[in-house]
Amino acid sequence: MNIKRNYWLIIILIICIFVPLVHSDSYQLYFEDANRAYLEGKYDVAAQKYQQLIENGAISGEVYFNLGNSYYKLNQFGLAILYYEKANRFLQGDEALEKNLKLARLRTIDEIDPIPQLFLKMWWDKLINLFALEIYAWITLVVFIITSVLIALNLVSIVNLNKWIWTTGGIFVFLLIIFLNKVYIFESSEFGIILSPKVSIVSEPNISGKEIFILHEGTKVEIKRSLDNWYEIKIADGKTGWLQTDTVETI
Repeated sequence: MNIKRNYWLIIILIICIFVPLVHSDSYQLYFEDANRAYLEGKYDVAAQKYQQLIENGAISGEVYFNLGNSYYKLNQFGLAILYYEKANRFLQGDEALEKNLKLARLRTIDEIDPIPQLFLKMWWDKLINLFALEIYAWITLVVFIITSVLIALNLVSIVNLNKWIWTTGGIFVFLLIIFLNKVYIFESSEFGIILSPKVSIVSEPNISGKEIFILHEGTKVEIKRSLDNWYEIKIADGKTGWLQTDTVETI
């Protein structure tokens, strides 16, 4: 009985180890197939394959970035910006991504001047957006481990490591503040990209609401709240209003 049970445990263990590897290999092959279609100029085919990867759970900055490139080549700039923005959650600081996102934004109609910010606020925002959330998490963890090791060594060693402990401890606290602030922004802020060619922004969540301004495809908006099939949005210059949910897709 025990032999039979151990046999099934081994089978389950093998499945748990090798099934994810098989899926990973199949995703990689499909990703390479999509890349090949892109390089051959079959941008619609490439876009379809990248979309299928995402639908099957193969979500990564590279997949989003390449999908954005495919839509850019297809002159679908709203979708290109949408997936560049999605990629930016994973690839913050990537020069190629930033360049392509700027090029795509140049193909949009709306020119919105953002509200001027104080120097310290601009500096803090740049610092927060320097790396993706996962990278900040790893850096913070590494510094925490180093600080913990130094504290442990200081307790058992005759060498005074207090100076190093205070230094790494201070860096850890600073990184932790950045990380927690980034988590808060990630969880509390929601943005979207206009995908309809032209959208009327109205004063209330009703089709009879007064039109207060117009936005076009590719414009990024902050989603403040939702009501039925309406979003209240805010744009970079501080203007707010309502639009229908089917005209915008969240990042």
